[in-house]
This record gives sequence, structure tokens and C-alpha cells, in this order.
Amino acid sequence: MVRINMAKLTVRRKGHTRKAFTAKRGGKKVRVAETRIKPSTFKIRDRGKPGRGPKVVPPLKEGALGGAGFFDRSNEEQERIIFERAEKVGERKVVGELRALQVFFKTTDPQKSEHALELSKKVAGSFKGKQKVRYPKGFSKKQ
Repeated sequence: MVRINMAKLTVRRKGHTRKAFTAKRGGKKVRVAETRIKPSTFKIRDRGKPGRGPKVVPPLKEGALGGAGFFDRSNEEQERIIFERAEKVGERKVVGELRALQVFFKTTDPQKSEHALELSKKVAGSFKGKQKVRYPKGFSKKQ
């Protein structure tokens, strides 16, 4: 069974002034005068493929990475915050939040963008498929 997207979209066209032009009508050239086109509104069927909407970065929850001023804190404190959060909510979610910050700051503050990327790589590299090493015990068979 094929599902057809039957959603209706509203198209709003602005009014504008169309320039004069020469048209060919039945072998004759006809001069069409400049005219005002009125604004119009009409509905059309959504022709987009279902599920192919715009790719957007989801909004970050306020205070997710320790509140405002995350990048104003020391590097050690930033790492402590992200590693604690990674243990609590999962490494993938934290990496996603840091990558989102990296994208947001790409043009406005490139230094913060690069730092967010470095932090996301640290978190991803330290959790994925690796054995946790707890300080000061290290590796042991009793853990």
C-alpha cells in the first residue's frame, strides 16, 4: 500500500509590478503593458516525500552543561562536567550536545567551536568500547 501525503500547504504570493514585454501570439508580436499583479493566497498539495523534512539541530536544554558560562570555566572543570553528565545520561547524548554547540559557535566564536569539538572527541574516545579506569585503583580483576 502506498501512502500519499495529502497535507495542504498555504502559498502566499506577494504583489508586485510586472515590467512591460513583447509576446508572440499566433505569429504576431503584441506589446503587453506594465501592470500591477495583486497578492494572492492559495492551497496546494504537499509534494514533498514523507519524512524528508528539514534537518535541524534540536534545541539544547537550558543548564544542560552546567548552566550559562560553560566555556568561561577552566578546562578541568569543563571536562569534569561533561564526564559526569556522560556517566549520567550517556556518552552519545553529551557528544551530540557538544557537536550542536560546535555548529552554533562555528561562525560567531570559532575558538569555542573548536574547543567544543575537542571536548566531544575526548568524551567519545574515552567511553566507546573502552574499559573504565577509576582513579586511583587502575585495572584490577576485582573491579
